[in-house]
Amino acid sequence: MFKYSYIYAIVFLDLISISLIIPVWGTHLRSLGASHFHIALLGSTYSFLQFLSGTPIGALSDHYGRKIVLIVTICICAVAYFLLGCVKSLIFIIVIRVIQGCLKHSQLLCKTLVNDQVPADQQTTVYGRMNGFSSLSFVIGPIIGGHLMEKSEGFYSLACYTSIIFLINALVVYFTVPNTTVPKKERKSASPFSDLMEVNWNECWPAFSLKMLGAAALFAYFSSVGLAMNEKFNLSPSEAGYTGALQGLTGGITGFAAGKIENIIFPSKNPFTKCFYSFIMLGIGFVSLALAPNLIIFMAAMIPISASSTLIRGFNNEILYEQSSSDHKGLVAGAGASSAAIARFLAPIICGFTMDMFGNNSGFLLSALFSFTGAVLSICLTKKSKAHVE
Repeated sequence: MFKYSYIYAIVFLDLISISLIIPVWGTHLRSLGASHFHIALLGSTYSFLQFLSGTPIGALSDHYGRKIVLIVTICICAVAYFLLGCVKSLIFIIVIRVIQGCLKHSQLLCKTLVNDQVPADQQTTVYGRMNGFSSLSFVIGPIIGGHLMEKSEGFYSLACYTSIIFLINALVVYFTVPNTTVPKKERKSASPFSDLMEVNWNECWPAFSLKMLGAAALFAYFSSVGLAMNEKFNLSPSEAGYTGALQGLTGGITGFAAGKIENIIFPSKNPFTKCFYSFIMLGIGFVSLALAPNLIIFMAAMIPISASSTLIRGFNNEILYEQSSSDHKGLVAGAGASSAAIARFLAPIICGFTMDMFGNNSGFLLSALFSFTGAVLSICLTKKSKAHVE
């Protein structure tokens, strides 16, 4: 675990800084006069920019190295988050979020670091621990952020703390990330974007499709769970926060134990097969949420959802990097992040329409539909994994 602790530290610092501010972001925008439509549109714009910029950022990291791209993007985002706490104009906030949407790809670059530095047989374990630290950050961050927000000039304080954590993360990258040379072929152009045409997209589409389906299931779930809990069980915000903490804790435990879980529960070495069982568990969890008659069963259903979604992310990363050559792994990772961003952009819109038409529980059933579709695709692709056999 400690051998790759610098990767875990980068992941944790990146997400705990974000988790400080995300829970109160909508409230802050409302206080500045933004409507619910404006907030949704701003979120969709950010997701769309993540979709557009994921592949170019990955390509830049292939061309110039992970370390330099991480440091530059983290430092720019630190300044951007500080400015978010200073400005009161929605126009300036939109401009800042555009910059963040184009450059905020720390998680993507950390995944390419794993593929660069970690042996293939250890990557699932490392990815699981990364997801564990991600979940842990979303247990701690919202609690701290909520207390800070209650103080005078709360959002400004949050923005300052977020910016400071980003700068600390940049120092961690500078002092710990190996300054390795990225393997590369002879290039026809000085621009790394010319590599886009060199990736074998026919081989990569299964991983991108599974990543998109998993992201769609989760984002549809996140779009509906808060409203559903409030209307079905009349929870207070603090009680809803505890349910979120339970989910984050479950994801953290699953992430840290991913290697052992893989060996015990998934004897098959084919990552598509492992994705199949995980998607089935995810879908069953969503159906259970829709049918839950009381809060206890509702919260119990969150446990398999959190655990299986954590496993799916790790297995999908394993598939993704099998399909890419050594000098295009960053670019392929960027394309994978872009596919997830498409789901992040579209799923909430589809979920909102579905809930308006069929009620709150239909959001969970939509997530189940995405999950079972992922299961069907996974089982159809079991024989196409390049590096794993049954």
